[in-house]
Amino acid sequence: MTTYKSAFISCDFHFDAQGKHYGAAHLTYSDDANGMRVFLIPIVTIKNGSGPTILLTAGNHGNEDEGQLILRRLIHELEPDDVQGRIIFLPALNYPAVRAFTRTSPLDNENLNRKFPGDGTTGPTSAIARFVVDVLLPLADAGIDFHSGGNLANYAITSFLCTCTDSALYRKSFELADAFQAPHLYVADGSIWSSGFDPAAHAQNIPFMSNELGGGNIDREAIRIGYRGARNVLGHLNLIAAPESTNTSKSSVYLDAVNGAGGVLAPFEGLFEAKFDVGDKVASGQTAGILYSLDEVDRPPKELQFTDSGIVCVKSTTARVVQGSHICMTAKAVTRGEVMALADI
Repeated sequence: MTTYKSAFISCDFHFDAQGKHYGAAHLTYSDDANGMRVFLIPIVTIKNGSGPTILLTAGNHGNEDEGQLILRRLIHELEPDDVQGRIIFLPALNYPAVRAFTRTSPLDNENLNRKFPGDGTTGPTSAIARFVVDVLLPLADAGIDFHSGGNLANYAITSFLCTCTDSALYRKSFELADAFQAPHLYVADGSIWSSGFDPAAHAQNIPFMSNELGGGNIDREAIRIGYRGARNVLGHLNLIAAPESTNTSKSSVYLDAVNGAGGVLAPFEGLFEAKFDVGDKVASGQTAGILYSLDEVDRPPKELQFTDSGIVCVKSTTARVVQGSHICMTAKAVTRGEVMALADI
């Protein structure tokens, strides 16, 4: 039995028990809207025999439903006899945000994916991060955190990988992301995202990947690819029987956002008419779209151009933009070898 207690979170859960088990971590918080309310962060384990442990999480951002759906499906489909090792599921990691359907927690307005490694005393979101670092990651041999663009953005369906200073660990993480077989594999600079979940896992020498599964609405193709990808990684780690190979699987498009990140920023508030879609290949100087002022109807529309060549990875879901907001982001398409070479930087 694992027992944990901080100023905000308590948990008693038998992570080593054989079979399928359901439980929760208890997040207690009190403010004007919540008088000593207890939020139950669900935990599910499936364990059979010996083998590796993988940590699967969703709901890091509460308005991203795709991963939550995928993990719930896996929880109810997989039985102990299907597994050789252990799978730890947290399908609603930031449970207060999941309940509120918000990106950040309604309790303290904090973004969980910017609070790692966290602490147990300063606030509920930081306490969740610390619980992950102190309890969940030490149990894991690998991990996946499921994301999407929520109701704000639409992402290309990607495996998402952060670089790290340990080249061997980077390669193991890359193998997870490659096994996921998303249409795109996106690599970001882990030093920039040092307060994120991925670098926190890397700090404990755990191969780890995230993903971005669409957004803006529930895309059936994103769900299909994300579900298949999760099973691919479980098979890659020999936790379940490897999926039968198909002739329809294609190699990922590898995207280097360490050396080739770009995007288009809104110079003023307005309505943007995009001339591109997610996944498009674009060139520097190409017209991205036309921006119309929201308030100054007589203001001439402004043509915005791409500043970098690459693949459009993410796009705002609405025409409404504010000054300084990212209308879209791009990354440079590279070879598999070039992505692997990032391990040696």
